[in-house]
Amino acid sequence: MNKLDKKVVMITGAADGIGAAAGRALALAGATIVATDINLDGAKALAASLGNNAIAMSLDVCDENAWQSVINKVMQDFGKLDILVNNAGGAGAGTIEDISIADYRNAMRLNADSVFIGSKLAIEVMKGTGGNIINVASIHGIRAAAHAASYTAAKGAVRLLTKSVALHCAQHGYNIRCNSIHPGYVLTTQMLDWLDKQEDPAAAREQLVALHPIGYLAEPEDIANGILFLASEDSRFMTGSELVMDGGFELV
Repeated sequence: MNKLDKKVVMITGAADGIGAAAGRALALAGATIVATDINLDGAKALAASLGNNAIAMSLDVCDENAWQSVINKVMQDFGKLDILVNNAGGAGAGTIEDISIADYRNAMRLNADSVFIGSKLAIEVMKGTGGNIINVASIHGIRAAAHAASYTAAKGAVRLLTKSVALHCAQHGYNIRCNSIHPGYVLTTQMLDWLDKQEDPAAAREQLVALHPIGYLAEPEDIANGILFLASEDSRFMTGSELVMDGGFELV
């Protein structure tokens, strides 16, 4: 039997990168995938590639009403939600002196508020049957980055929100686990686009690799394997934990 047979999994930011890789890995493990993204065409492409056990839905993760509509649709179509992967997020570049308060708030909404909304609504439908919430944070939720003040703040908030959710659910006997995953730099479409825009893309990539003692950057599938572990019963004794997958970034 596959590890996730009969599980219904909702993934945000599923159009590409880590979200799409997670969709493929969890579907291969037997799950039914609800691929959501503000880029509906990308989510549809992923769902089509996964076959009959996947659907795509549009979701702006900053919009609470949109979240509620998607959750309602999942419950209507499947009668349950077993696993939520809060993966959607984005950049928050700028030092504390450079970034505007408006840009700071937008980064917090996308990277932290979205996880709060998703977790809150998922608990409502999971608490009678149990469930699993996986929050994709960042190594910069543990180790600060001066050049990305808002991103660091948001991912740090995700780290501690995860622990708060885990403790709340445990104390109430909901049988809902909640863990965060903290990647280092990953070769997503966004990362590759950023590298292409640099004056010397090869040198820029070498500088990023140098931050990781392991000697290379992650592929989205590397992080998807960690999400699969957290989604499965292999991690049944983990809640409120950080799964760090950073190639040793935190060590230096």
